[in-house]
Amino acid sequence: MRDIYPVTVGMPHIPALLLVGKEATGLDRTGEAYRAIRRQIIDLTLPPGSRFTETSLAQQWRISKTPVREALLRLRRDGLVTALPRAGYVVSPVTLQDTDDLCALRSLLSSEAAAAAARLGVAAPALERLEELSRVPFALAAGEAELEESLQAGIEFEGVIANFCGNNRLGKAIVDVLDELERVLRMASLIAPDIASPPGELEAIFERLRAQDADGAHDAMRNRCERVRRDLLQVLATSASVSRANIELPMPSLPAAPA
Repeated sequence: MRDIYPVTVGMPHIPALLLVGKEATGLDRTGEAYRAIRRQIIDLTLPPGSRFTETSLAQQWRISKTPVREALLRLRRDGLVTALPRAGYVVSPVTLQDTDDLCALRSLLSSEAAAAAARLGVAAPALERLEELSRVPFALAAGEAELEESLQAGIEFEGVIANFCGNNRLGKAIVDVLDELERVLRMASLIAPDIASPPGELEAIFERLRAQDADGAHDAMRNRCERVRRDLLQVLATSASVSRANIELPMPSLPAAPA
């Protein structure tokens, strides 16, 4: 995995994937537990449907159960785990509906961020980094890069733009969405290993940012997000678990009560 770039280090909101292997600073025990467990869920070390207890995680990380319990409360609010009555916790499943909702949110937020970043102008060092990242899909297609590097490049590319949109809350919201999306992208790549960003997609966004073309950057980012949305839904729909799911008939509507 590529080392984190100086431009990225200076960003207030950094996607979790870029922090793998980096020592966290300023976190208390609960924060450390939250980051560690969340990372295991995102990278599928704890896959959807897997069960665990506070005790098992506390033993794994060699910490007391209190910070683990508090971290799990945060993860429940994130929607990543569900508590089981007297039976611990289960990692929340990935569903087609939730994936569609997540991708729709990402498309809305990231396209607006790209337009704002183009309008404001992206600092030269960050533009250079975006140009470098935009070349990774070409390297992947040529067999000169690995799929993991392409995944990291795509997430970093979007994370840089989010941090230069001029809106701190929008930037944070996008990075949170990217972290959740990483889990879905990893699942999809296990089902269809050839899924990846086509060459030229990131480059089109970069060119519009460099030209400070707000409308063009918005449309180019939206095209990318919608392409990812279509690909993910198509790939996930081919999963064996989806094909074996029971088909439920819609409930008939009840007749209106007489006035």
